[in-house]
Amino acid sequence: MYKRQETNVLPKNPNVMPAKYKLVLRKDMRKDAAEGSKLYYASANTTGTCDVYELCDLISAQSTASSGDVKLILDELVNVMRRNLGKGEVVKVGELGSFQLQFGSTGTVTEKEFNQVLIKSRRIVFRPGKLLKDAIKNYTFEKIASGAPDEGSAGGEDDRPGEL
Repeated sequence: MYKRQETNVLPKNPNVMPAKYKLVLRKDMRKDAAEGSKLYYASANTTGTCDVYELCDLISAQSTASSGDVKLILDELVNVMRRNLGKGEVVKVGELGSFQLQFGSTGTVTEKEFNQVLIKSRRIVFRPGKLLKDAIKNYTFEKIASGAPDEGSAGGEDDRPGEL
């Protein structure tokens, strides 16, 4: 059986580059906002992608496992998560965080009228672990130089005002 090790996964002074952001002009969502008023909001900007093969190589370089071994483990993790999420379990992956199935449905007036076909928006919710949450508290930020800020939505749910 696996014994939990009380080690800090992140180095004490990780060489973390500042998180990049750009400004986007959006509708002012404050309660007292004037009709048609807009404000600038920060929006996280991605600088690239770390795919599963690069991730496996990075993990392999810090362990005794080969890149192939890491890939096999990640693939099996997905299989285990599919099964356990389907059973209604929250899947906790150590310091990474936890995953949980959530869904919404159309409502009905009576319980008898309800049918599983009414279940719609299926999604997996990820809740980061304490180590990840604490890590981002120390991030610094750097504005991306641009001519004129974008207007409107710039990239998904993470750039909603009030959730910056």
